[in-house]
Order: sequence, then structure tokens, then C-alpha cells
Amino acid sequence: MCGICGGKSNSKLEIIQMTSSLKHRGPDFLDTLIINNVYLGHTRLSILDLSNNANQPMTSANGRYVITYNGEIYNYLDLRKELSSLGIRFLTNCDTEVILEGFAKWGVSLFERLNGMFAFCIFDKEEQQFLIVRDRFGIKPLYYYNHNNNFIFGSEIKSLLSSGLIERNIDYEGLHQYLLFSTTLGSTTFYQNVKKLLPGHYLTYDTTKDIISEKKYSTFYDSNRSLDSIDDAIYNIKELFINSVKKQLISDVPIGVFLSGGIDSTAITAIASKYYSGQLRTYSAGFDFDRGINELPNAKYISNYFSTDHTEFHITGRDIPSILEELNFYFDQPFGDSANIPLYLMSKEVANNSHQKVILQGDGGDELFAGYNQYFRLKNIKLFKLFSKGIIPFSSIIPKSSKYYRMLRSIQAVTLKNRELIPARLYSQELVSEPPSELFKKSCRIQIEDHDPYNYHRKLHEEFKSLDLLQEVLYTDVNAILPDQYLEKVDRATMANGIEIRVPFLDNELANYVMSLPSRYKVVGREKKYLLKKSLRGIVPERILNGPKRGFSVPFKYWLRTSMKDYMYDMIKSCSCFDDKIEQLMNDHINKKKDHGYILWKLLNLSVWLNKNKDIIL
Repeated sequence: MCGICGGKSNSKLEIIQMTSSLKHRGPDFLDTLIINNVYLGHTRLSILDLSNNANQPMTSANGRYVITYNGEIYNYLDLRKELSSLGIRFLTNCDTEVILEGFAKWGVSLFERLNGMFAFCIFDKEEQQFLIVRDRFGIKPLYYYNHNNNFIFGSEIKSLLSSGLIERNIDYEGLHQYLLFSTTLGSTTFYQNVKKLLPGHYLTYDTTKDIISEKKYSTFYDSNRSLDSIDDAIYNIKELFINSVKKQLISDVPIGVFLSGGIDSTAITAIASKYYSGQLRTYSAGFDFDRGINELPNAKYISNYFSTDHTEFHITGRDIPSILEELNFYFDQPFGDSANIPLYLMSKEVANNSHQKVILQGDGGDELFAGYNQYFRLKNIKLFKLFSKGIIPFSSIIPKSSKYYRMLRSIQAVTLKNRELIPARLYSQELVSEPPSELFKKSCRIQIEDHDPYNYHRKLHEEFKSLDLLQEVLYTDVNAILPDQYLEKVDRATMANGIEIRVPFLDNELANYVMSLPSRYKVVGREKKYLLKKSLRGIVPERILNGPKRGFSVPFKYWLRTSMKDYMYDMIKSCSCFDDKIEQLMNDHINKKKDHGYILWKLLNLSVWLNKNKDIIL
């Protein structure tokens, strides 16, 4: 895994600073290339072909194309074999050269054939054209800026900011999205004119004409739905998942697994331990803030069951404010999912103590196989609506706990008459009656409310509205919340420590197949992840398959009442954009009058970011 950057500028582009800012993503090698007013940079984390021949930026055999690339292509050996049969000779054993020569041979049709995670730029010297590409699930990040006849791109926003070209003006649509969803969605960021390249898209920029064009090259779902029986589906998923894990074991450095003891990580461990050439390494962590949800016993049981080389870390979060500020740096913009804290701390321990570079992890399993509670509610929406009507008369006597407000948010979401907003409201942590924009001063509030936070969800609804509601929400989550929250969290928290995460559930063939299956296969009765559990019988121990879902919860709400209350108060009050009512909100939370943990955590992260970026004014 690596960091990439570059672009074209009429003035001097600070390519050394842009590249150096990504050193954490690729600590093994750094290099830049300048061709007139075109700049390319690369930082390398060596995984395949550890020799200097595989360093980047890399030029094609015909001298026309130059690439800077971040990712892993799991079918690169098959593509290499096909290209070799066409007379192409290779100088390295890395996937970078396969992409480069594959593009020289097949052009943009190559992208659909790549099975892996990637973000890369190819510069065409002959056409004087940049082409940047992102994988179909958005596993790897890629940002770009096109303004005032300047075009730059990078793996992280900090690289673009290092160019010296960007005006640091707030994007209020991004802010409004963040207040509802803990992150920005689609192409939006916190910075005006800084965009995320959408998953499954490629962008071309003509340096001579200053013309930019973005196109979609991939859809990971097929309009022709699978007609397989549920029994055939279970068998096919088993075979596809085994093949996916096997493909992702290719590496010239040791492979490990983050083992939580849940179904997804256990399934990966079970298959990887069988097909990996050496003894598989597994890692688990216990935290002093786990609040009784300790993953270590289950993980130890699984490691013994599959004879892995297992390491346990016992991690303390004594100074959460400083960790929050470190993460704020690595994420480049406010990020409200507190699960980045344990992942960041665990990655740091692994990097410092085990020198591990490649880790397999179970992201994507819940979105593909319907592993969350809301999917059960959507499958049984009529029953849930009846239940909702039944409890409304008793709402005045129900204790106003966190569970009550979580239930109320779900009721508000699934009973919406406007179907296009159901997927969005299911993932918003705020009540419809309590819009977070009201916590800002009038001048700022007007700017926020002038931008629609549901724009991306409306676009996705137009694409998926022909599907049944459960299938639409599953597809929407794979396009929105998976890349923009969960995969972004994983990439930043792990790459901050020079660790590459691979996600076998997001293999092209496996995901294509699962997404083509009807929603009635995915939630059966009260059982979520029905297809996955059935396909893993005989692979994963029954103790794990039949055990309860144990979601790890970071106790940020508790911290905001106790060890972090002074930090929260000082940080939020130091920002002039908030209305006076924010003080009452903090006091009510601290005194347990009402749980405001979600919005306060998001406002705290926003305040940390604003305090680090004094030139950004709301």
C-alpha cells in the first residue's frame, strides 16, 4: 500500500511537500517525477516485489505512460499471463507493471478487469492527459482539486493542502452531511473545490485544454438478478469466499488477521490458516475502555482452534484527547465514528511490536449479508410499524434512555412517507425534530441549512428505486456508508501506522454474486446474515456461528461526562460558530438529564479541526 499525489500547475507545484505528507502511507521509499509542468509523487509500502525495480513513479515499456499507484490487484498474475501471451515482456514481479502495460494494451477497459483495491494515476505523455481511477468499492481513497487552471490529486487531503494552491473555504454541504452522518458522503469534502473521486469511477484531465471529465466504469451489481435457489446460493457463496481469501494471501511479506472472535474475522482466519503457506499471524486487543465487551476469550479460542501465531495486546486509552487530535491530523477533516480510536491504537501496537505490513479484516460482511438490526426491521417493516403504533401511547412513561432515542430514530426512519430518505435517516444519529444545525449561530445556520445533506442519497435512490426497500437500503449502504465511513475509518487509522488492510468480503466475484441475490435470502425470520452463516457451516465453529453479535462500543458518551468533560467544554466553547444553547446541551449530558453523546462527539471533533485550522472560519 502506498501514497500517491501529483498534478499540473502553471506555477511551481510543491511536489516534495505533497509527497512527504504521505510518508506514513509508504515509509519504505519516496520519489517524485517532474515532466515540464506535470508532477507525480509516490511513497511506497513494499508488499510485492520488494526490489528497487518496483519503485514508482514507473514508466511503461514504450515510454508513453507513467503511473503512480496505491493498492493491490489480486488477479494480477492472471492478467500478466494474458499480457505475456500477447508478447509483452515484464521487468518486475509487481502488480504495478501489470496495470501499466495492461492500460497500454487495453486502455480504460482494463479497469473493469481489475479485482482488488486501488487508486492510481496514469499520465499520458503523448496526449498530455491525466487519468485517475478508484476501485469499485472505494476501499482506497483518492481526492482531487480542479480550479483556476490547476489540477492536483492525492491519497489524502493533506497532500493537496501541501501544494500551496488550495483556498481553505468550508463546504457547507459537507458540514451538513457530517452533522447527520459523522462523515461527508459521495464526492463532497469539508473543502470547497476538493472532491473525492467516486468509487468505480475514473477521471480524465486534459492539461492543454483544461478539460475534465468523470465517468463510471463499474457497477458491482447486475441488472440481471440471480435465479439460483437458496441452497445453490449457500454453496456458491462458500466457494467464492474461499477463493477470495486465497487470492488475498498473495504477498512477499507475512500476512496477518485482525481477529475479533466474531463471525467475519473467524471465517477469514479459518480459510487463511488452511491455505496460507506459513503459520498465520492473528492479532486481538483488549482495551481498558471495553466496558465489559472483551473480545480476547473468543479470539483466543479461535486462534487455538486454527493453530495461529496469536498475539494479544492490552491497550490503555489514558489520554483520549491527544489520540483524538492525532486522528484529526490523519483524517484531514472531522470524522465522528469513535471506532477509529481502538482501530488506530491496535494498528499502532501491531506496527510497533510485530512489524506487520499486511492484515486481513472483515469489513463489508454486514453490508453484503444484512448484518445490522435495521435490515431485520426493513424485512419485517409491516410488523415493525404495528409495533411502533403500539408503543406510541406509552411513550410518556417509557424511560428516556439511549435505547429509547435509538428506537425513536428507527421508528422515524422506517415510517417516512418519502422512501428516498429512509436509507439516510436510518444512519443519522439525530432526531428529525432536533436538527443539529440549530446549535449554530444564525449566520452559520443559514449557510448550513441552505445545502441539502441528502443530495447523494437522492441520486442513489434514482438508481435503485426499482428494487424492494431492503435491497435498496443494502445497495445504498454499499455505495455510501461503507466507503465514506467504514472503509475511510479503516484506511486512515491503519495507514497512519503503515499497515495495509485487505477486505476479502469485497472481492469482485463474491460481491457481484451476493448483490444479485434476492433480499428474502439475506434476512430469514429473525436471523441476520442468514446466507453467510449457512455457507460457513463446517468451516466456522458452532460456538461462533450461534453466538450473539457482539458489537464493540467505544464509551465516548461516558467520557464526555467524566474524563473528557473539561476538554469538551473548553474545546467547543473556544469556537465562535456555536449558539449559546450548546452550553445547556453539554450540561444536560454531563448531568444525565438527556443523552446528547452523538452530537457532542461530532461537535467536539469539529471543534478540534477548527482549532487546528484557524484560517477556516464558519
